[in-house]
Amino acid sequence: MNIREKLGLKPKATPQFGQSRSHAMNASKKMFKPNIQNKTVIIDGKKYKVKLTTREIRTLDKKGINLL
Repeated sequence: MNIREKLGLKPKATPQFGQSRSHAMNASKKMFKPNIQNKTVIIDGKKYKVKLTTREIRTLDKKGINLL
């Protein structure tokens, strides 16, 4: 079983794509990258290193899961 599944999280976040629009409505390509942090999670007395987005960190804090 994957560690992200044990934590009840979705698959790893990927960049999203869109466009920046100027005042004249000219479009230029833009990439929105997720804010990914390296965290250590303790589950059943074992430490796991996991890459989490800041939103996932807030969710795990709310659930009461130990993060280092």
